[in-house]
Amino acid sequence: MARIIDKEEKRCDIALSAIALFCEKGIQQTSIDQIAKSAGVAKGTIYLYFKNKEEIVFTIWDILTQQHEEVFYTRINPNMSAKEKILEYYNFSECQEGFDKEQTLILFQHFVSSMLIDKTSLYTAYFESFFQKDYDFITKYLYEGIEKDEFVIDDIDLLTNSIIMLLKGALIKAKASNMGFDEAQQMLTKHITYLLNQCTRKVL
Repeated sequence: MARIIDKEEKRCDIALSAIALFCEKGIQQTSIDQIAKSAGVAKGTIYLYFKNKEEIVFTIWDILTQQHEEVFYTRINPNMSAKEKILEYYNFSECQEGFDKEQTLILFQHFVSSMLIDKTSLYTAYFESFFQKDYDFITKYLYEGIEKDEFVIDDIDLLTNSIIMLLKGALIKAKASNMGFDEAQQMLTKHITYLLNQCTRKVL
């Protein structure tokens, strides 16, 4: 009796099989033929699950993002400060579990590079929605910090966008300086901590 194939599981397997290729060759230089070979399926099978290569890219990031959010909510608790929650949100240490953390960093850098040269608007639209989630999250906890008298913030929108821009800049800095995952994580945490410290109410 033939095994029933879980379509969503198969879709995820195909997408994840492309990670090493994207990291080695870059997204633009990786072909559907190469992805099919890496996944151990026929080229036509790829198109049963994805319309194009972009959908594969976005599926990978959806999987990584979902994993990160699930882990994040297991790590926070009601006793944590808003500052601690935001820093925890930008703690990507769980990338060491299930995924190669160095590949994850390289992959994100390739995603950003693809967005910068995107002529289709597909990458731009996806990452706008991606960073909108970050914007909503940071704003939520900045307001929580204000309500708990933890933060004094004149412009929440400006601070939120500054943190998001810091994340984007950190990826470029990590690439330019040939940083590994751990060094990039430390840099990101250090700079976000500095920004949040500027609006943390001082205890007298």
